Amino acid sequence: MTDDNTWNGIISRLETWFSFADREDVILATLVVLAVFSVRKALAGMVISGLNKMISGLTGGLPENARIDLKNTVSILLVVGAAYVAIELVSLPDFADGFVRRVLASIALIAVFSGWYNLCGPMVSLLGGSKRLGIKIETTWMKSAARFGVILFGIAALLKIWHVDISGAMTGVGVLGAGVAIAAQDLIRNLVAGMNNQSEKRFAAGDVIEIEGNFIGVVEQVDLRSTILRGFDQIPRYIPNSDLSNAVVLNYSQLRNRRVKRSIGFVLSCSAEQIRDVLAALKDHLQSSGDFDLSDGAPQYVNVEGLSNSAISIMFYARTLNADYQNYLDIDERLTLKILEISRQFGATLAYPTQTVELKNSPDQDLLRGSN
Repeated sequence: MTDDNTWNGIISRLETWFSFADREDVILATLVVLAVFSVRKALAGMVISGLNKMISGLTGGLPENARIDLKNTVSILLVVGAAYVAIELVSLPDFADGFVRRVLASIALIAVFSGWYNLCGPMVSLLGGSKRLGIKIETTWMKSAARFGVILFGIAALLKIWHVDISGAMTGVGVLGAGVAIAAQDLIRNLVAGMNNQSEKRFAAGDVIEIEGNFIGVVEQVDLRSTILRGFDQIPRYIPNSDLSNAVVLNYSQLRNRRVKRSIGFVLSCSAEQIRDVLAALKDHLQSSGDFDLSDGAPQYVNVEGLSNSAISIMFYARTLNADYQNYLDIDERLTLKILEISRQFGATLAYPTQTVELKNSPDQDLLRGSN
């Protein structure tokens, strides 16, 4: 049978099917396809708008170019879906039904994978600059890798639709993927650790943190594999994310306020009345200065905490209203000057570290003095 005869045979069989087909079903199927085709953009816009609202809380919304690509993909899928409905309505002959279904499935598959291909750039860029994840990543190679993966799996899925055996090729791809996974396990471990650090909100770029038992510095950047800390000596440290994930991290930027704790010593010769006057004046400063947190539950202590060999010790303990370091220094300065003022006002002398040396004559010196 020649190609011409084969083509003529197909046309003849289609004409025979059409002559016996239900005209109402054909018209209804045509109307379904035309109706969906005419409103595909509006329907796709509604779908993408709803999707954007759903994920806006996670990523801040889809980029404009990503929404356009998704809208085109959804438009094609809507028309393909309408075509599937039309096929069910008209009941194509067996020889054509399978072929048409494969064609429609191929169109839908190409639309989906082309949409994924176009989204690789925006989505990877979103990951690279995500404020929520707090990770800044060089994304050029990731975009290329993601697009290559989309093309590879798209071709495999398309060949599967047309019943092309690709099991041998997929085995090779699987072996290659396993090798890449083994080689990249350190990279993956650090990437996951970096995401865990940020999901727990342990620190972010700009925070001052201390790795307990190591050093203190400012977080400059969280990369794919490591976090960059710049110490106060201005030397950057590149710390693997997995090490940070397992370390005890002190985040000074998350302080709500700062502690002011003073142990003030007065000489033992001070009277009880002088000490009570000093305590009252310090308590008044705590309550009226406006420098300290006076809310319920906030620590506020001004008490005699004990005696030493040379001093009566008074403890002043409170917290500032915020964590600003300059504000803390100003408050500490005002408290120091107030202590000096109170000391002079009530004649209570501040105690300083002293050492008394008592000299005694030895027996030999007494004998020499007596002989003279």
